[in-house]
Amino acid sequence: SFDKYLTPKQCHYYKIVFAFSWSGTNLILQFGFFGNMFIILEYFLEYRRRQTLQSYELIVMLLAFCSIITELSTVIWCFVYFLDLCTNVGEMLYFVNDSIITFFPKSAIWFTAWLCFVYCVKIVKVNWRFFLRLKQRISLLVKFMIAWTLLLCFSISIPVSFQIEFTPNITQMCRLYYKSSGKIESRLIYSSFLSMSTSFLPLVLMLFSSLGIVIFLCRHSRNMDKNINSSSSSRNEAHVSVAIMLLCLIALFVACAGTALSANLQIATGEFDLAVAIILTQLIYSAGSPVILITGTVKLRNGFEKRF
Repeated sequence: SFDKYLTPKQCHYYKIVFAFSWSGTNLILQFGFFGNMFIILEYFLEYRRRQTLQSYELIVMLLAFCSIITELSTVIWCFVYFLDLCTNVGEMLYFVNDSIITFFPKSAIWFTAWLCFVYCVKIVKVNWRFFLRLKQRISLLVKFMIAWTLLLCFSISIPVSFQIEFTPNITQMCRLYYKSSGKIESRLIYSSFLSMSTSFLPLVLMLFSSLGIVIFLCRHSRNMDKNINSSSSSRNEAHVSVAIMLLCLIALFVACAGTALSANLQIATGEFDLAVAIILTQLIYSAGSPVILITGTVKLRNGFEKRF
């Protein structure tokens, strides 16, 4: 459909960009979908064996589930976006899909932050009364974390659908489908709140939790070396592996969130064609996180080596 509005040279360039973008997106999707499905199946089998999951296992499973839904909704979004099929699918698909693309990636970010926090509570050993109570009630706390995350992300994803409005008879209707007539101040406030609640606050929680784990491991490394035995050595290696895994997740999140934040602020000022940057960064995070989780989690890594 873009042939009607572009010159032959522009059309040829557009097709080349589309081919490379779709090939790269397809490769990322395959890695991400396979990794997330493996995590879900592995913990599902674990649940069937033990009839329960540990707190961090439940969070990782929910993180993988959110990533899969993000990838599937991204496929639909990219297909409609690049092939200019918005007039065929209508506004309703955009209402639903854009809300999903907001809800599940933001939920995955908070689940990553809670995963760092739960590991911190599990690994770090201090005699603080409050910290000891957290250890004892971690299962109940995780349920509260999940409910709070879902409620928060649902409340911030609904307003997205109210900003969608097709403008007929323009050449880029499938790209410029957000309202441009609204107040810039309102969009900036919403974008700032979105960035604060789903990027900055989770990042702070990730950094403090990971920093607590690293400080604890460094301060107790000498004691672990003095009392060398097979159990303490394997436990120490598992904790170090978890710390490295969390730091890698944070680095991936910072890289993706930094790009998304810049694009998000420009979208708030009216440059709506940058929405594809946010979608692709969410896709990269959804596809990269399972690779890090499988590599850094002993149970998942052993299960992967056993099956493949």
